[in-house]
Amino acid sequence: MKKLFIILLIALVASGCVFAGRGIFDLTVGAAAGSTYSVNDFADWDFEHLEFSQFQFGGDVEMRLAFLSVDGKAMFAPGIQAVSGLVTANLAVDIFFVRVKAGLGYHYQYDFANNRLSLGNVKNAKPVTEFKDLKDANFDVNVGVDVLLGNFTLGVFATLPTETSVSNGNWDSLFSSLAENWKAAQLGLTIGYALL
Repeated sequence: MKKLFIILLIALVASGCVFAGRGIFDLTVGAAAGSTYSVNDFADWDFEHLEFSQFQFGGDVEMRLAFLSVDGKAMFAPGIQAVSGLVTANLAVDIFFVRVKAGLGYHYQYDFANNRLSLGNVKNAKPVTEFKDLKDANFDVNVGVDVLLGNFTLGVFATLPTETSVSNGNWDSLFSSLAENWKAAQLGLTIGYALL
């Protein structure tokens, strides 16, 4: 499984360098929408019980250099006094007019009522009081596909919680947990404009 992943990664990077959709650097800003519902929730197609408060809306900023990118989202949910989002470091490869991204990052939430920052993944965020707490926060895996339409970008992304953190070093189970828990992934949409 690991060898197949490495071979696919090398193939994506090589083809991305040959068929780059944009230049070697770009900075994209835009809007994002996400939901706390998982893939499993949407699989039931029970739209009668969908609540507007479970959806989030906000902004998205992505900076890409060659095949590396940093992506940050900040979103608000209706009726909740908090801002939450995701910050990830990704491998991002442009193949013609499509950008494929995959990376690791942290989900965060800042509660305005309590002035408290929580960090971790979407299922297991913990309060952060010191920088050293970062090593105990579990990662999220973020994957996305963007369609590059000139300077405009339309994208979809999925965020999947893991049991891996810097402190527990549970890297061996990272890919197996993705295969087992993909139905817990949360989905979202982005629209952006490349400033550079």
